[in-house]
Amino acid sequence: MDIIAALLDLLAPSRCAGCDRPRGGSVLCAGCLEAVRGLEVPDLGRVSLAEGVVAVAAYLYAGPVAAAIRAIKVSGHHAAGCALGVVMRARLGLPLGGIVTTWVPSSRSRLRQRGFELPRLLAGPGAMPLLGRVAERPDQTTLDPAARRQSPRGSFAALGRAPPAIVLVDDVRTTGATATAAASALRQAGAKRVLVATLAVASPPSRDH
Repeated sequence: MDIIAALLDLLAPSRCAGCDRPRGGSVLCAGCLEAVRGLEVPDLGRVSLAEGVVAVAAYLYAGPVAAAIRAIKVSGHHAAGCALGVVMRARLGLPLGGIVTTWVPSSRSRLRQRGFELPRLLAGPGAMPLLGRVAERPDQTTLDPAARRQSPRGSFAALGRAPPAIVLVDDVRTTGATATAAASALRQAGAKRVLVATLAVASPPSRDH
């Protein structure tokens, strides 16, 4: 919680990052601080997305957690993204010994717009690039739920032969379509097991990343 508090203080030094109200001398107002504690996903919400693909998440995509993610993407706070990665990896128990970590690559348009990839920052300095984007897709916020589940298919390709076990990092999981498409590319390249690790999971799904 101290790391989250420091991060949110970076993003909003004079106002609560969760509700934008004046926060006095504390990092978050009392209500938002309690909300962050309540956003921890019990047992990391372990769920199977496909054969050989399991997903876990640190927090629900809501309240101060969602506010911090949005603030990083909009403001381009590279250092804050790195700090949030420390939080996520500690909560999820990463890195896993002897298992390669990689990330879901952003589209070229988003990379040009933001200048960085939040999933890469979350994955940490030891992560290796194993995936590339091979197709640009429409902004997921413009699609209906059925189209969001279909759109990411075929968007990714492995950059080479994949190791047998991989941790695949992304910022937010909603429908799981993007994570499944990326993991499928790794599986086609030789991976037997893929653990999809996200900072947050949307419940109920709001939009895919």
